[in-house]
Amino acid sequence: MRSIRLGRGAQNGLAAMVLLVILVMGASFFVLRSLNAASMRAERYRVSQDSLVVAKEALIARAVTDDNRPGSLPCPDLDDDGEAELFAGTACPSYIGRLPWKTLRVSDLRDASGERLWYALSSTYRDHPSAQPINSSTAGLLSVAGVQPAAGLVALVFAPGTVTGRGGATQSRGCTVGTDCDADLRCTLGAATPKCNPANFLEFSGGVDNADGNDAYVSAPESESFNDRHIEITVDDIMWHVEKRAGRELGIKLRAHHDAWQNTLNVTNTKGFYPWAAPFNDPSTPSPGVNNTATGQLPLSADNVVWTSATFTLGGCVGIGTSQITCSGLAACALAVCLARIDATLSGIGTTFVDPPNGSEATVDPILIVLGAPLTGTWTLNPAAQTLDFTYDGGSLLVVGLVTVTINAPMPSAWTTSGTDWLVTNNWAQVAHYSVSPGYALSGGNACAGTCISLADAVDKQAVVTMTGRALAGQVRNTPAALAAYLEGGNQDPTDRVLERGMKTPAFNDQPVAVWPRP
Repeated sequence: MRSIRLGRGAQNGLAAMVLLVILVMGASFFVLRSLNAASMRAERYRVSQDSLVVAKEALIARAVTDDNRPGSLPCPDLDDDGEAELFAGTACPSYIGRLPWKTLRVSDLRDASGERLWYALSSTYRDHPSAQPINSSTAGLLSVAGVQPAAGLVALVFAPGTVTGRGGATQSRGCTVGTDCDADLRCTLGAATPKCNPANFLEFSGGVDNADGNDAYVSAPESESFNDRHIEITVDDIMWHVEKRAGRELGIKLRAHHDAWQNTLNVTNTKGFYPWAAPFNDPSTPSPGVNNTATGQLPLSADNVVWTSATFTLGGCVGIGTSQITCSGLAACALAVCLARIDATLSGIGTTFVDPPNGSEATVDPILIVLGAPLTGTWTLNPAAQTLDFTYDGGSLLVVGLVTVTINAPMPSAWTTSGTDWLVTNNWAQVAHYSVSPGYALSGGNACAGTCISLADAVDKQAVVTMTGRALAGQVRNTPAALAAYLEGGNQDPTDRVLERGMKTPAFNDQPVAVWPRP
């Protein structure tokens, strides 16, 4: 067979092709390796991010559903048992620690490196009475510098990542059973346990240390000395939901007041009604309502509920202008019949949260010997005059001496005065605006008759509580209060009885909640 000999040019061409193939294969290798590395980084990011999102949702849910002070959050976990630490006095033992996943009732969340998540909390949102009030106006204290700057944060959750060369020193994350942790690997509180030291999990950058437990944190590009990844929890993340809950709860209080007066057995000529509003002057101060005022503050003061007149057939009455009158007179009825009657008028009954009379308001001294007359009086609602009238008819008395009858106004609703109701202790009325249909106030006929409130195209609302949220950019909440500093859009003129509900934006955060009929 004849051999084929390639010329010099052909040989050079073949060599070039072989070299090209080698270069392409090498480039492909590096491209594939880069793609695989990028894919692995993306997968690690996804795993860590998924855990961070679950943790954020769990913290928000915990804050919104808290029984005592909605909006608050538990202390961090310091011994790695999954439980939030108890308070040291009135403060969390530390405001940086592991996520208390058991307390939050979620799974044992881990990042892509298998490490448990870490958690930082603003002290203003700790679940302790000393942190109250906690509401829309409560600022978060945490801040983040660096590539993801933020301020006014309530909490941060960190995915710590793998061990790094923090400050030139390799992080140590173990513990010794019997020395600084127990058999379940729970750290001994107070011991210098590497496993529970945030410096062995979190890094620093630009002079800001994520492990030092103060309110300043940092975000930086991933490197051999920094790999913390975090997710933020803002005031709005929590309070947008708590505001809805507060609005609904205030609406329940208003409807309970209406129904209590409608169904009471201790008042004649009764009807259900909502209280009139207080003028919108200073939401930070509990104020009484004013007759015929349909929009303003929730009326949390009973100062206007006072006796305006009282007569006693046996003498006179003192205490006019207060919530208690005392009527006294001298009776000489041993040989003759004495008629003992008191007629009194209580005003302001439609201007606040006051419960119907329970029958214990009137007391008599001495206990009279009466002929067929009860020792309690009769209460009659007078919607036209917006008063509650009281009559004590002692009938024919057989007694000699001083007769004294004391009559107290009915008591304010317990939730407004108990000092334990979370709506009051956390000042939720200070970030609320109230509108009532005149047709469903004390002097109304319990019908719309053109006076009901329009909300989201429904024109049948008897009363509405609008949660005003935190002050937005440009809103300054001074005293006397201006509606424009609390409400947005068409809600700034609630006197037209047309309220709007919209999506939350940087320029709108009102949340109107209908009292009745409910949506």
